Amino acid sequence: MEVNRWSDPDEALERLKVIRNDPYEFAKGVRTLDESDEENPIKTFPVHLTYIKLYIRIWQRTKLMVVPKSRRMRMSWTNIMLFVWDAMFHQGKHLAFVSKKEDDANFLLESRALFIIKNLDPNVIPIDLLPKWEFKYCLITFPEIHSRIQGFPQGADQMRQFTLSGILADEFAFWDKAEDMYSSSKPTLEGGGRFTGISSPAPGFFKRLVTDQLNREIEVAGEQQTANKVEHHKPMIGMELWKNEKNRFTVVQIHYTADPAKRSEEWKDKEKSGMPIKKWNQEYELKWESYTGVPVYTDFSKELHGTTERMYPHLGLPLLRGWDFGLMPACVIAQLQEDTLVILKEFTATNMGIDRFSDIVIPQCRQLYPNWGDQKEDWMDFIDPSGNFRNDNDETTCAQLLSDKGLQPIPGAVVWEKRRKSVEDFLVKLKGGQSCFKIDITNCPTLMAGFNGGYRYPDNTLELEPGKIRPLKDVHSHPHDALQMITTCINMLLDRHRSRVPRQSYQRRGRNRR
Repeated sequence: MEVNRWSDPDEALERLKVIRNDPYEFAKGVRTLDESDEENPIKTFPVHLTYIKLYIRIWQRTKLMVVPKSRRMRMSWTNIMLFVWDAMFHQGKHLAFVSKKEDDANFLLESRALFIIKNLDPNVIPIDLLPKWEFKYCLITFPEIHSRIQGFPQGADQMRQFTLSGILADEFAFWDKAEDMYSSSKPTLEGGGRFTGISSPAPGFFKRLVTDQLNREIEVAGEQQTANKVEHHKPMIGMELWKNEKNRFTVVQIHYTADPAKRSEEWKDKEKSGMPIKKWNQEYELKWESYTGVPVYTDFSKELHGTTERMYPHLGLPLLRGWDFGLMPACVIAQLQEDTLVILKEFTATNMGIDRFSDIVIPQCRQLYPNWGDQKEDWMDFIDPSGNFRNDNDETTCAQLLSDKGLQPIPGAVVWEKRRKSVEDFLVKLKGGQSCFKIDITNCPTLMAGFNGGYRYPDNTLELEPGKIRPLKDVHSHPHDALQMITTCINMLLDRHRSRVPRQSYQRRGRNRR
């Protein structure tokens, strides 16, 4: 039986004051539960780890935080402990634990937060002086100081009726309603409250929050790489932090090497054993783009087809634009230089129709390529054949919208396999030992992510009839559809003229410039 050492009331009060002002002192008396350890499941909180202490100090000074982290770095326990400290030692706090489902939120409360409260070390913390607590499903209250911690599921309407002091979002990257929850948390953020989002990396809203891309409707190729030019600090091995300029969040990235016990090759080999490499890269190596499913273009090679050098169009040859429609429109800019297809830039957008999207893209094309100013003579525009059909809400077709803006849209191929093969033909073609497909890595990030596995077939490919296999429709598929419009139309032009496009079709359109 543990003995309470706080026989001197003054000493106990003095200790309580220290703990109230410093969560690190509170952490010294916290115990956690390790269900995977059958012999010693209850453990003292690892305050001896440098990255844990450093994280606590950052949390003390920072209200808005997002934490991309490797698995098994004790971040859930650490943040739950910090929120318990905040509620237990400060009056009038209303803190929220938010998870994907309500039962998951209750698990954080009952099996984590409540475990901490019940198992505090009385030799470190004068527990007789702590406020009384009560628990019911998804709620821990401290009635004497009017503080509470409440569990919520993700969603837009779950927290609107509450004025919250702080929010802890657990495994934030894997919610399907993460943006809705974040939007509903605005009163908390704007009122000076705390928001802590922790998760292993995954594409989606959490990534946009980390990379400071919340309000970008349209991704202008090349800008993604410079949007977050802030100073990154590496205070220790495995830990990196920076503060975003726009959303003002502090990002604390924690790699497994922050824990000295996880730096050896033996530990790494043991953990990787039996784990798919993509899952390892995502959950341990902090790789944002880790995909399952079979890639569409298995012949793509970043080293062979990609270049980090700035690529420029050749004067005298028209520029090619491929367009994909829908509410996630995309436009790809390319040029056929002799036998090599050069992919220069991409534009992508979300929640935007083709009318507004083209109003943004076309002026930027004029600015980026001033020597190609005539939309009809200097550009060739290729579109999805579906753009010739009227949509349900507007009698005007997408093709007609582009025509009204001075473009001459040419429909690409309808047959999926023909579209895929038209790209594949360029990928496998060599001339003089060099690939006939080159893509500007810096200016085409979504296309590159698609080539690297994002543009992929579903997991159940083997269960589908061969003629019905299609890539997943997501952020990667739209610029790749636009690219296919270019490659299929080029092939049609080549077949039509039985010669290289630059020498016949291009000369007809190109102008002599200096």
